[in-house]
Amino acid sequence: MGNVGREGALAVLPAAMPTEPQHAVAARMLYFPAELLDCHACRLPLKPPIYKCEAEHRVCSTCSGLHGEACSSALVHSQMADEFAAAAREPCGYERYGCEAGGIAYHLAAEHRSSCPHAPCGCPEGCGFVGSRQMLLNHVSGPDHSRPIIDIRYGQEWKHSLPLSRRWYLLLGEETQAAGADRHRNVFLVSLGERGDTTAVSVVCVRADGGAPEAAQFSCRLAVEHPGDGTKVIFESPLVTSSSLPGGAPAPGGVRSLPVPNEYLSGDSIPLSIHIHKLEPPAAVPIPPTAVPLPPTTPAAATPSPRPAAATVTVASPSPHPVAATVTVASPPPRPVAATVALALQSPATDQSNKKRKATNPKKFSTANRS
Repeated sequence: MGNVGREGALAVLPAAMPTEPQHAVAARMLYFPAELLDCHACRLPLKPPIYKCEAEHRVCSTCSGLHGEACSSALVHSQMADEFAAAAREPCGYERYGCEAGGIAYHLAAEHRSSCPHAPCGCPEGCGFVGSRQMLLNHVSGPDHSRPIIDIRYGQEWKHSLPLSRRWYLLLGEETQAAGADRHRNVFLVSLGERGDTTAVSVVCVRADGGAPEAAQFSCRLAVEHPGDGTKVIFESPLVTSSSLPGGAPAPGGVRSLPVPNEYLSGDSIPLSIHIHKLEPPAAVPIPPTAVPLPPTTPAAATPSPRPAAATVTVASPSPHPVAATVTVASPPPRPVAATVALALQSPATDQSNKKRKATNPKKFSTANRS
């Protein structure tokens, strides 16, 4: 098996070996270029049902109609191509960070990686660390940074005075999982940065799979109160931005933030109030069972994009006639997930039960002034 580890190859699980003679036979793997399972037209991984023309071009069901016109040859369904596409496997690539998905169908691998909860994140300090969210918690709370991890509850206001000497803080959302399952809990980063004559306070959800359809979404409310007259500056965001922190904590102005004037500071600290709300997932629309979709004959009309979410900054005065200022910031569209084809090799289908490592719980910082 000299080709093991060779880039540009896919593993195909073979059919059952003959039973005679009945000797122990090691599992065999076949390797071939991954491009053989890419659509001849769109160059994306082929997904059953797969069609081929008289020139042996293999195309997906979406491209079959247009390819038939371009190639001027009849298209037929290729059962053998379907079987190969279903048998071709490749690993996620995030096994070292805790993914246990095993071999993934080639045409589903890119989709899995874009939504894998074990996709790595960076460290807010920008120290070069890369790891899963659980690894990040251990890294931040360990000897490398010795930072406390602050527990918060969704839907409840959290108040604390954050020293400016520490430019970032990690919050850990209280989920419904069993105790100790920190790897399933959402991590939030509160960043403090100078921006002109104000201090910009921002919140992001630390994760690489924020764009996945099943990923939980959050709204956020930040507020700071003037220590003298009680005037408040309030920032409300209908959707918290997600980031894997590839270069550390976001720079001031890199994400929407609460501008805190210097006169609202309490010494060298910000008396901050944070309220994070977990949004309810949209109701699933049942899709009636249908036959294999026919390829479109004309390009689909572009649908208008929805209105961007807006972040609101309000200055609330305690006087009977409050004055409010609203700033609308257009949310940038989500980054498209790049179509990637990782061409790692599939190991033989043997029992490879990995022992789960016990993640050490990072030290937690509990606050007594939750409301």
